[in-house]
Amino acid sequence: MYKWIVTILVCLTWTMASTSCAQQDQEAMAELTKMLSEPVENEEVIGHEALIYHQGQIVFRERYGLADRDKKTPLTKDTIFRIYSMSKPITSVAAMQLVESGKLKLDDPVHKHLPEFAELTVLDGDAEVEPTRPMTVRDLMRHTSGLTYGFFGDTPVDKQYKQNQIMILDRNLEHTVTKLGKIPLLHQPGQRFHYSISTDVLGRLIEVVSGKRLGEYLQANVFEPLGMKDTSFYLPAEKKKRMPQMYDSQKKGMPLANPMLSYRYLNKTDYESGGAGLCSTIEDFLQFSKMLLNRGTLNEKTVLSPASVKQMFTNQLGDVKESSDSFRFGLGFRCYDEGDYGWGGFAGTRFWIHPEKQTVVIYMTQIHPYRNRAWAHELRRTAYRAIDKLTVSE
Repeated sequence: MYKWIVTILVCLTWTMASTSCAQQDQEAMAELTKMLSEPVENEEVIGHEALIYHQGQIVFRERYGLADRDKKTPLTKDTIFRIYSMSKPITSVAAMQLVESGKLKLDDPVHKHLPEFAELTVLDGDAEVEPTRPMTVRDLMRHTSGLTYGFFGDTPVDKQYKQNQIMILDRNLEHTVTKLGKIPLLHQPGQRFHYSISTDVLGRLIEVVSGKRLGEYLQANVFEPLGMKDTSFYLPAEKKKRMPQMYDSQKKGMPLANPMLSYRYLNKTDYESGGAGLCSTIEDFLQFSKMLLNRGTLNEKTVLSPASVKQMFTNQLGDVKESSDSFRFGLGFRCYDEGDYGWGGFAGTRFWIHPEKQTVVIYMTQIHPYRNRAWAHELRRTAYRAIDKLTVSE
């Protein structure tokens, strides 16, 4: 599958308008089309889009399938996807801006800014005990806070999240934090990586420290500087038709997913989820990724310092326990052994940034759940193999 990327990169890097190059390009594109169109034909996915950016150029971008199966609406270059947990890196970048400005410190106790967390306890067996140390801002960014999500597990703490309908009926982030302050932590702060609602709490922290709603802060300090014109917490009326349907991959025939999963994207509410609430286009997310690839700057506008970007991309777990010894996590991003960094979303969106290879890989689809699908990771692996082959050839 890697031939298509090699050919495209060679044709872009070397000015070779030869017939052989054109023939190879056609062969490569046919191979790629087969690989990404087959899941659409087999109804494993209704539609998906892929983009690869390398050394300052988009070397591949294609769309396969439909945005709406019933209406036969195709995906377009400005399709707006629900990116869910790909919101987390964006919120983490916003928090690092406040660290740079001195308004936050990574090792600040969270309760310094959110007094609702001042009396947190930890569930230890059947008893609630005092935390061995306070939860910190760093804990929120690396998911070592002791918080959970409620819907990934069935512990007594998860059950309390469900009983209190955390995130489901919450009016806003302040309401969420108030409720969380009354529920014990699942683990002692700093002792274990546990994927959680931490980034939503981080979003509330940004609101308190900046004095702005999270969406307002992101718009002024991330989206506008980077030209991310289609990234937001909900779609205005004129953009709603650009959001594709989401499909339920667990049911035969892949019917439409529960419409409540899209409610906050299509209706303005006061709840702005920094951990899972943004929608965006593949072009907008490329702008965000390019900024990180350029160590915090894009088009002469600085969003973060190189030192902050490096810190976010450096493993922060140390001796923190995790089920896999090879798992590493920075501040808002997973760190991979291949030297790249990234994260994914609930409906199948994925991205990776590889500083050494000067490459970004972005994949977008809208199915629920996406887990155990290999298309995005195969795209990533193939892109890197092809780029390595090109480098050797040069």
